[in-house]
This record gives sequence, C-alpha cells and structure tokens, in this order.
Amino acid sequence: METYDVLFLQEALDDLEEIVLYIAQDSRQAALGMHDKIIEKANDLTIFPKRGRLLPDKKMAAAGYRMLGIKPYIAFYRVVGRHVFIYRILHGATNYPLLYGKMLQDDSEKTNV
Repeated sequence: METYDVLFLQEALDDLEEIVLYIAQDSRQAALGMHDKIIEKANDLTIFPKRGRLLPDKKMAAAGYRMLGIKPYIAFYRVVGRHVFIYRILHGATNYPLLYGKMLQDDSEKTNV
C-alpha cells in the first residue's frame, strides 16, 4: 500500500496553535486532546489521502482542494503527487469560502516540493 507524506503549511500550524491556546483557556487537557485529534485525523491522510470531500467551490474542486471534518474544525488540504498539503484548520462556523481565492493565489508558492 502506498503512503503519502502529510505536510502542514505554516498557516495550518498557526491555526493549530491558535486552536490549542484558545481551548487551553478553559482546559489544558481538552486543548491537548484536540491537538492530538487533529494530528491523528490529518495523519490518516497518509493512507487515505482522498478521504475528505472536494470543496463546493468549482475552481477549488477543479484544483483538487478537499476538506476533512475534525469536529468542530475543518482541515483544508490538497494532494500533490505523493504529498498531502494541509493549508488551513478552521472552526466549522468560520466563513471559509472567503478564503478560497487566497488559497488558490498562494498555492503555487507553498507547494513546490
């Protein structure tokens, strides 16, 4: 079985840090649990890279962008060759369609492996 490398781009790492810090205000244990859950679900993409569904935006879907639910968060990613690039990790209530254009614009700079 082929495996893929999962790579968190800087914005996704920043998102993860913000999530942990926010949750830690109420519970350090819950923050660590959410961190581990996000990392575990993202690492599942090493074996099942197309597990998430394509984004509803036609341009984003055509470019191969997918979203993986990690309740209450969503990881936005794309498979390029043998790599899975995690772009963002956002709360499900975020108006994330506004970020689609930015992800497309920044994409070529960030995924040159």
